[in-house]
Amino acid sequence: MVPLSLKQEGDRVQVEKILGTGYLASTLSQLGIIVGEELIVVQKVNESVIIRIRGSRYALGTGAACMVMVNPLPGAA
Repeated sequence: MVPLSLKQEGDRVQVEKILGTGYLASTLSQLGIIVGEELIVVQKVNESVIIRIRGSRYALGTGAACMVMVNPLPGAA
């Protein structure tokens, strides 16, 4: 399990854990970034990422991307 901020463009991952319980964690949940959800890293700039989840794209800053712990999906590079 690694932070989303360490993944590379094109990686398909599954959310395993959201660190923290405050406002940012609540916002991630409202965007659909919840445990068990699959997402794709579309673009990466430093540790900030643009992800695609359920047909929508979201930009996550470094702080938010570091809170999302993920594992690669089986068969994904």
